[in-house]
Amino acid sequence: MHRILSVMLAVFLLGAYSIMITGCGGGGSSGPAPDDGMMGGEPPAMCPEGEVGTPPDCMVPGPSEEEIAAATKAAGTKRAAIMAESSQGPGQTPTNDDAGLGGSASDGTAVDTYSMTIERDSDGTTVKITDSANAGDDDPKFAQTMDLGGGTTMHSRAMEADDDGNVVEEVVMVSTDIEAPKATAFAMVTGQALNARDLDTGVDADDDGDMTNDYTALTLIAVGADGANLSKVMAAAFDPVANVPSKSFAIDDATTTSMDEAFETSGTYNGASGTYRCNGTVACTATYADGKLASLTGDWVFTPDAGATSDVPDADFLHYGFWLKKTTDDDGVVTYNEVETFADSEATATPSTTNITGKATYSGGALGVYVHSVTKPDGTEASATSGHFTADAELTAYFGQVLSDPDDPSSPGTIAPNLLNKISGTINNFMLSGHDQGPGWSVTLEPSAITPADASVAPGVAKGGGDEGSYSATFHGGDDTSGSAVQPTSVVGEFNAFFSNGSVAGAFGATKD
Repeated sequence: MHRILSVMLAVFLLGAYSIMITGCGGGGSSGPAPDDGMMGGEPPAMCPEGEVGTPPDCMVPGPSEEEIAAATKAAGTKRAAIMAESSQGPGQTPTNDDAGLGGSASDGTAVDTYSMTIERDSDGTTVKITDSANAGDDDPKFAQTMDLGGGTTMHSRAMEADDDGNVVEEVVMVSTDIEAPKATAFAMVTGQALNARDLDTGVDADDDGDMTNDYTALTLIAVGADGANLSKVMAAAFDPVANVPSKSFAIDDATTTSMDEAFETSGTYNGASGTYRCNGTVACTATYADGKLASLTGDWVFTPDAGATSDVPDADFLHYGFWLKKTTDDDGVVTYNEVETFADSEATATPSTTNITGKATYSGGALGVYVHSVTKPDGTEASATSGHFTADAELTAYFGQVLSDPDDPSSPGTIAPNLLNKISGTINNFMLSGHDQGPGWSVTLEPSAITPADASVAPGVAKGGGDEGSYSATFHGGDDTSGSAVQPTSVVGEFNAFFSNGSVAGAFGATKD
């Protein structure tokens, strides 16, 4: 009996121990219970804020149905703005003002208060967009919001909300190929031709076999009287002194032949180092206003140091882009009101191609706005997104005929007759904002006629696989001088195109290969 009681007690204790292990989550296992962070251990791993799932399988959740619907609705208004832009410009019926930067006024005419300046120095490129109609200190101004690299930047301006809570915002995206200033020999810079020293005698002053730079001084008479060149003058001797309205500088006294009393000082002119001298028969002066040098009067000369150079800004760069206006209401609903594209060049527009011959290819880029649609099997739109794009531009121009034998006017030409005085091209490699890869779009710029007399290009047809679009083009640079004609150095233009799943409005700029 004693033995039976002992066995029963042992069985009971073993069962109680099993229940304790199971209650702690062991499930009969001999391993430790998992730590849920409630017993002093590390908390369980979690996905970063804004992501869903369980590490390491975290992901950003897709847009909600409401967000997809809002984006699709906004894209619809941008599609309408693209269609309106496509009906502007030459060749359209009716012909509307092709507004460009600043868009259109309520009567449909182009707004003319906007301007854009593009400059580049050693620190990089600066694009400044101004609106003379909103020039007050408290008026909203355009500010750069994005640098996409390669000379492409984005700028925006948001107006104050109106009484209904609507906020109007303008966005400008522009691309330019402006290059850094080029160091140029002082005397070779426009406006810096020097007074000859050795050309009269035929003496090569520096024995380098070239008398091109053998000059002595740049005559500066009444510098700053009109302010044109005053900003180029830099010398410590000309710095203002508090409460001193002007300074006087001595000339050489002609009666003291053994002495030269003329004032001289080192400084720079347009970045080139050298020496300033008061070189006339009456004293020179410097006057000041508002704590700044206002003028230099008298007969001044500037002698550049040997090898001195001035940085010459790029004067024939091109630029292209778009301007758009959108409104966001107090519920966050976005409406795109207007889209305008633009393209131009600092180089002179090519006046004629009458004496220009041969084939020329041009390479560059394009950018603009897009709408990209996702369609259902029945062809209707399921959703749409919109934004900006960048792309590559390639164009080919055929000018006048090239004879196979230049000395024989009757020899056959090397250019097919149907290609003469025509331009065509492609816009490829579209990259859309908000997308990881390109949509596979391609735009063909169908051949369009070039009028040699004025180098104008007839409105062309742009095909993207959907409805027919259009494009324009303008040549810049080159030389049509008879006997030494040079092909245009660049071509810029605007285009619109339609695909089976989207549409674009953009501009392009390309330089001669």
